[in-house]
Amino acid sequence: MKWLLKVLAVLVISVPVGIVGTFVLGPLWSWVEERHGIEAVGHAMYAGWCFLATYLAVALLGLIGLLVFARPTRTSSAIHD
Repeated sequence: MKWLLKVLAVLVISVPVGIVGTFVLGPLWSWVEERHGIEAVGHAMYAGWCFLATYLAVALLGLIGLLVFARPTRTSSAIHD
């Protein structure tokens, strides 16, 4: 249950980080649009797929970090005996 809550926390925290990250990556989205002709930057806002791509990248990095750094420690019973 604790593991599920940690995963859920990473996914929820990734939402605002992904939104801010989309704006920070504005030059990248402009380059993608110019280079590949994929609509990324409209006259008012970034395309929805830019937000989704940034969110997925942030969430994936967060989940990988959770797997690497928050790994449950196993204690040997021989140590406690």
